Amino acid sequence: MKSAHLLRRLAQPLSRPAQRNRLRSFTTVSSRTSAAAAAVVQPQHPHQPSFPTPGPTSAGSAGHDVPVPPARVILHDAVSATQPRNNWTRDEIAAIYGHTLMDLVHQASIVHRRFHNPAEVQLCTLMNIKTGGCTEDCSYCAQATRYQKGTGLQAKKVETVESVLAAAREARANGSTRFCMGAAWRDMRGRKNSLRNIADMIRGVRALGMEACVTLGMIDGEQAKELKAAGLTAYNHNVDTSREFYPSIISTRTYDERLQTLSYVRDAGINVCSGGILGLGETTTDRVGLLHTVSTLPTHPESFPVNALVPIKGTPLGDRPPLDFTNMLRTVATARIIMPATIVRIAAGRKTMSEEKQALCFMAGANAIFTGEKMLTTECNGWDEDKAMFDRWGLEPMRSFDKSPPPAS
Repeated sequence: MKSAHLLRRLAQPLSRPAQRNRLRSFTTVSSRTSAAAAAVVQPQHPHQPSFPTPGPTSAGSAGHDVPVPPARVILHDAVSATQPRNNWTRDEIAAIYGHTLMDLVHQASIVHRRFHNPAEVQLCTLMNIKTGGCTEDCSYCAQATRYQKGTGLQAKKVETVESVLAAAREARANGSTRFCMGAAWRDMRGRKNSLRNIADMIRGVRALGMEACVTLGMIDGEQAKELKAAGLTAYNHNVDTSREFYPSIISTRTYDERLQTLSYVRDAGINVCSGGILGLGETTTDRVGLLHTVSTLPTHPESFPVNALVPIKGTPLGDRPPLDFTNMLRTVATARIIMPATIVRIAAGRKTMSEEKQALCFMAGANAIFTGEKMLTTECNGWDEDKAMFDRWGLEPMRSFDKSPPPAS
């Protein structure tokens, strides 16, 4: 009887205690999902679809579920990349964006050091060459004519070529290597004289040995070619936010019109500078959407400005609360990982960031700033202030046209 009982027990399957995974393919990447990742799946706007976090997705007509790699595998593959790719999915970007924050910064710093010299930061100075009088209705902008009564901003004529070049010489003397010129226009239609003057400004800036960038609103293919012929280095035209959230911020220019301008710039052989603004009331899904738009362009933008909204009284967004810094840091780090060769610029809103917060952004892959007296209509960190910060943190200005290679491993 005892033998029979023993045989029956041996015939039963062994029960196994629950075990944790003992081996992980990428031990420095946490498999935990952060609150930011969880937020991606929450309903966002009444008319906006939400994008799911990574998980099983339909295989289409086959009718089978194809498992999406777990978030840690997506991040591992992204961090291991040796060249840029522009076929990112929103799920992949959401997985990276939602990773635990400190490790996300660490992983972004690994990518940054593979593609860039981490000690170099590009110094850019932005001059408003035509202030106010814009016919657009961008909810964040003090230069829109329709908000003039509330903002008190007075429209001005286009600056002279000499006054612009005098400002460029001052910027160069203070260490800036890129000089950016912005005009508050919807587009360049019917502005032939202004375009000729701007071409002279560009030639003058280039003669100083500086990179030249302009932002003039929408342009067409022929205008882009004229700017290229003048020696323009880069053209800035931000997409601002996700395609879904965009109509709640701007109604006078479509998302596709912005993308068309970028196409004209790219086709003319001019570097594309395009980024977004955080703190408009957007959600995590929108920030993922913004990153998806720019990282899936035919070629990645040469530079990606990350702006934090500076609320201006009299504009529709004048009472918006300050942006949570973690959203800025996540956006910088994710941008660095998915656009590894792109220059990531801390733009508007840096004035409100402590030096330690700026240093975290540099650790996460930011390698450009705006510096000088002003940024269009808002305050900017001054040259002396930034020189002192660079000395404390061991940073150095990036040279014009000559970004140093990453240090040998």
